[in-house]
Amino acid sequence: MKLKSCTAALLLTFCIACTPNESKSADAGVDQTPDIIAQAGAQKPVEEPTATDDGIKEMGLLKEVEDSGYPFATLTIEFPERKFKEYFTINFEEVKGASLDKVYKWVGKYVSFTYNTDLTNALLDVQIGGKSLVSDEKIELGPEVKQLSGILKGADEETPGDLPGEVTITTKNKTTMTFPFFVTTEMVKANGKSVVGFYEERNQNTITAIKLLPK
Repeated sequence: MKLKSCTAALLLTFCIACTPNESKSADAGVDQTPDIIAQAGAQKPVEEPTATDDGIKEMGLLKEVEDSGYPFATLTIEFPERKFKEYFTINFEEVKGASLDKVYKWVGKYVSFTYNTDLTNALLDVQIGGKSLVSDEKIELGPEVKQLSGILKGADEETPGDLPGEVTITTKNKTTMTFPFFVTTEMVKANGKSVVGFYEERNQNTITAIKLLPK
């Protein structure tokens, strides 16, 4: 009887001692691939611009959407890995599958997009005798701002809607520069007269395709 009791006790002790090792072995045999895939999916997309025949392909974090008057909007897109942000114009009538309501919902998420960039002249102020025809408040003009003197044309009436009109300034040597601009009442009065225009060169980034990146 004592022999049977001792034998049972030894078997129980042996089973307890073996249990942790079996558990570790079982854990080691579990396929951890799903966890690895999940971790990889949580990483930020790699921001690598690619030039194609259709434009420049990019991906970035959509930070802000500003309605510029239908069908236009301005998108602020951030590139965290490169530590900068850029502004892009989008025309919803020309970009398939995009709308103002839809891109509003994408704010704070990564998007993939294609865009073209063009160098444009942005008119900042128009003056006569040092007085602005654009604003009663002083317009800050940085060192990169250029100026030209000439005859103002195209300011026949105030700009009626949300989209800018188009004005020109022609210099004495017959050089004409064209600017998209919201014409003011004071500019209408100066139409056909000699003015000084202040402008700067800017990159105009226009989105031609955009979509939300999957999580």
